[in-house]
Amino acid sequence: MGKIAIVDCRADNKTIYSLEDIGLTVIPTAKTDLYDAIATHADIQIHYLVNDKFICAPEVFAHYRKLMNDDIELIKGSAGLGKKYPYDIPYNAAVLDDYVICNSAYTAIEILSEYKAMSKKILNVRQGYSKCNICTLTGNAMITSDNGIAKKASENRIDVIRIRDGFIKLRNLSYGFIGGATGLVEKKLLAVNGEIKTHPDTERIKLFCKSHGTELIELKTGILEDIGSIIVNL
Repeated sequence: MGKIAIVDCRADNKTIYSLEDIGLTVIPTAKTDLYDAIATHADIQIHYLVNDKFICAPEVFAHYRKLMNDDIELIKGSAGLGKKYPYDIPYNAAVLDDYVICNSAYTAIEILSEYKAMSKKILNVRQGYSKCNICTLTGNAMITSDNGIAKKASENRIDVIRIRDGFIKLRNLSYGFIGGATGLVEKKLLAVNGEIKTHPDTERIKLFCKSHGTELIELKTGILEDIGSIIVNL
């Protein structure tokens, strides 16, 4: 099946076309019973582990199994999606080369077990929407607007910049997060759902990405929009 991108089924057509133009097969998310802002977000429903292996909530397993080829391994997680926070975050973990950042008390046990077996260090944070709030780059580098996450990252010698809250659109809520508006589509290519210039920390973001040898590709015009991350089987 090659490289796939799991993307919010309500994402703009321009976003989808842009991902297809760079050679990705786009798989739309399922519609869940969660609150509207995140009901179709990929980073709530499914998590990419490694080597074409995904894990997803049991409610959406049949949806993704039908759309994925047999060469992709899909694990049905044991944790269902609760309708209220923090029971809606079992699959919302951010992963770096050596670390996993999540609220470990509510993260799916299978995710924690897989990464412990890989000798990744689990960093527990209060912010349950960790994947939403963290834009990961290749290596141990990340961008976030969350103070607690940034502090934990710095304490563990992760290269991190903290940007200002807001300035990212999220359906029916005041604002969204940088992780939910981005996703690595190549090891050194970060897809951005909107124009990076619409964020007041544009230059800091650009310089940080450049320092890690990462280019930006904008998927559509207009303000950055949180669509629940772009999840690619890198």
